[in-house]
Amino acid sequence: MTLRQSHRSGSSRLAAAAAAAVLLLGLALYDDGGKAAAAQRGMPEDIGGVPEEKKFKEDALNLPAYPDDAALIEFRPRGYSKNRFYVDRNSVSLGADWVVRYTAVIKSPSAVANVSYEGLRCKTSEYKVYAYGTRNGTWTNAREPKWQDVGSTAASFRYSLRVDYLCDSEAVGGRNAKDLIARLKGDPLNNFDMKER
Repeated sequence: MTLRQSHRSGSSRLAAAAAAAVLLLGLALYDDGGKAAAAQRGMPEDIGGVPEEKKFKEDALNLPAYPDDAALIEFRPRGYSKNRFYVDRNSVSLGADWVVRYTAVIKSPSAVANVSYEGLRCKTSEYKVYAYGTRNGTWTNAREPKWQDVGSTAASFRYSLRVDYLCDSEAVGGRNAKDLIARLKGDPLNNFDMKER
């Protein structure tokens, strides 16, 4: 090996060592999740995702007035049922937590009504029953209400509310209660643009 070749070989080794050192330094800087580097650039520590979905904080419960028949909007679930299904237009709301809340009224052929005040999360496809209606027209709070999976059964009226009326995939199907009420008044079963039908 000549002196020149030895010098080149040493320079190559030195360059490789320097590159490795830079790489290790970079890894060390980002070992904390990139927080230090992000802070130096004036950026928040975590800029990924939607903040309200990263940490869900549910709004306080405020029960609506008991439903009045004159304010009921009938909707048609996908599955066959002898019952008739309604949402009280006066109860429909969209919270700061992006939960759609509504009063559901299900009437049997013999006019027996099951009434419940519920919440629906489009993002997670979950529902929660907050309260049930009583025969004397008042609310009784549900025992230990919890979020449950809506599921994908056509026989479930909640599945139809999520898929056909209140949600657009994982997003809420409107900007406010007025938009959601307009969707409930429509008839998605006769919407030929729906590919699932």
